[in-house]
Amino acid sequence: MQYSWLPQERRKLVIREKPPLVISSKRLERLQVNAQQLLKQQQLQLQQERQRHEAQLRSAGEQLVLQFEGRKLCQTEEQQFRSEQRQLQQQQAQAKQQALQENAALRQEEQQRQQQRIAKAQQLLEQLRPGPRELNAARLQSEVLRGINAQRELQQKFALVQQEQQAQQRKVYEAQVQQELQAAQQQHSERQQQLSEHKRELCLAIKQREREREASKAQQMQEAQLERQRNAQQLAAQQAKQRAAQAAKLQQRREQALASLQAAQQRQQRLQMLEEVEQLQCEVHNEAKAKLEQLKVEGAAQRVQRRLQRNEQLAQQLAPRLHYSAGQDEARYEQQLHEMRRAWSVEQQTREQRLKQLKQQRLTQQQAEQQQALSAQQRQAEQRSEAVQRRLQNEQLSVQFKQQQRQQQLQRQRELRQQLDKQSQQRAAQQARPGINYNRDAQLECMREDIFFFDYARQLMTTAQSQGCPLKPFTRVVGQYKLENRIGAQVRVPPHMRTKLSMGRRTQGDSSQLAQQPAQPEELQHQQQIEQNLKKIEALLLNEQRN
Repeated sequence: MQYSWLPQERRKLVIREKPPLVISSKRLERLQVNAQQLLKQQQLQLQQERQRHEAQLRSAGEQLVLQFEGRKLCQTEEQQFRSEQRQLQQQQAQAKQQALQENAALRQEEQQRQQQRIAKAQQLLEQLRPGPRELNAARLQSEVLRGINAQRELQQKFALVQQEQQAQQRKVYEAQVQQELQAAQQQHSERQQQLSEHKRELCLAIKQREREREASKAQQMQEAQLERQRNAQQLAAQQAKQRAAQAAKLQQRREQALASLQAAQQRQQRLQMLEEVEQLQCEVHNEAKAKLEQLKVEGAAQRVQRRLQRNEQLAQQLAPRLHYSAGQDEARYEQQLHEMRRAWSVEQQTREQRLKQLKQQRLTQQQAEQQQALSAQQRQAEQRSEAVQRRLQNEQLSVQFKQQQRQQQLQRQRELRQQLDKQSQQRAAQQARPGINYNRDAQLECMREDIFFFDYARQLMTTAQSQGCPLKPFTRVVGQYKLENRIGAQVRVPPHMRTKLSMGRRTQGDSSQLAQQPAQPEELQHQQQIEQNLKKIEALLLNEQRN
């Protein structure tokens, strides 16, 4: 908020530069495709115009042929080239003129759009100032209050309708209750009569039932006495039977116990006899088995003895022949042994070669795995170093960017400080001039702000009243603005207390003649506009109170 007693500059609208346009690669490709399509359309249009021109030339040539009775009047190549060149120049000039016109139209449209945007931005800035911003907030609050009031009125109407419905329902319910009460009273009287008759009948039936019950009770007591006697006789007979049956059962159990004891003794004797028989069988079996084994050993010894005797006989018979074939057998045995050794050595060599190959394969596989592990470690180390380098570059870029931003900020601060120093120097130079009211511009600016505020408030209040919105939020904002800016808070001296008498001579320190100068026409005009707007606002408030 500006204070009228401080020298201040006229506020200027600072328009910031547009930020750089940043578009994505897809949008750039789309723009390029659209530009290429525009070029293709222009080329297609030129080709169509050329074809149409050729068709016109062909038709004109046919007309000339008809006009000159079939005589050939063809242009020379030079004339044809000149005419085509002239046509191309005309087409290029037309295309250039059309492009210039389109560019001028586009530039004019862009300027209009920019002016509209600037006007909207200025209007928005005016509305976002502290006073108009609060008025817009009051407008929104009044719209909310209008909705609340409308909802409250609907609720009141709904409550009245509900009360009327409840009153009607209460009347209907009272009538129904009266009818039901009368019907209930009539039914009660009828029921009382029926109950009295039923009680009388019940008393007679109870007396008759008591007499019958006493007679049946005496008869039942007599029958019960007889039944008890009969039961006592049956019980005595039954007890005698049970005692006889128990004695018989006890005798039978004794006999069964003796029989079972004898059977157990016989079973034990049979088992003992079976064990003795089995023991005898085992002894016989063992003796027979020992004899059989001895016979087998003796038979085997006899067979071996017979085989030895037969071998000795065969050796005696074959001794001459064996003497001659012993060398051959020995050579054959040596050859077989040599072949067996050689086969064994070949198998051993193949086995050793196979083991060596397997060992070599395992070694090569291990070396390959070690090489892969080393290469993987090297790649990881390279990736880590690249990542570290990339992070360092990013940090350097961020540091450079922050330094650049800091330099720009410092440059802006220096420029702003220079501008403020320049303004303070200008203000000091203006204050050094004698006979000038330095606060007049600030006062006029404040009065213009007041005029704008009250005019804008009057417009919003008129619109809100036409829409049926309450004006209470506007009155609060207007009152707050008047209180903060001390509007209408002048000390008003009544006419009977005013005097024009001089109180002594003028001395040093008294108010100067400049302070006693009358107000300027511009200030009076602003003051009149403010008072007119305030009167209109008061009229709107009075109209709302009447309604």
